[in-house]
Amino acid sequence: MTGNTTFFLIGAFLLLFLLPFFVLRDMKNGKKPADIFTSNIMLFVLFLVSVGEVLRSILSSEAMVHFNQTLFLFIIIFVVSPLLFILFYHLRSDMKKWRNPEEYKYYWVYKFRYIFITVLAIVFAGALYRFYLIYEIVFG
Repeated sequence: MTGNTTFFLIGAFLLLFLLPFFVLRDMKNGKKPADIFTSNIMLFVLFLVSVGEVLRSILSSEAMVHFNQTLFLFIIIFVVSPLLFILFYHLRSDMKKWRNPEEYKYYWVYKFRYIFITVLAIVFAGALYRFYLIYEIVFG
């Protein structure tokens, strides 16, 4: 094992214990399941990446290709799909708030809201393009 592998192994074990702690803490604080999911999902993805880096030093190249394909599909199904569902589920109520100028702390944000939404849509499209590139690398 190289020096980086031990770093990722320690990180994976640390995240293995921190993730349930953060989820239980959020449940005790009375957060909604969607909020718990969105606040802790990046730690879970980081855990999966750490495990992948550790396995890269142990497994052969063919096994790692299979692992990367499985990990990519797992992230699409269990991370990206629920996040998109949460986004579209809350979009209708958020659109009502966008139309009300009293919901904004600063009035200038209300004036430029469509520019902000356009920038957010461009960032979202860029993220989808990056997922497509990752798909081409993993399955190509």
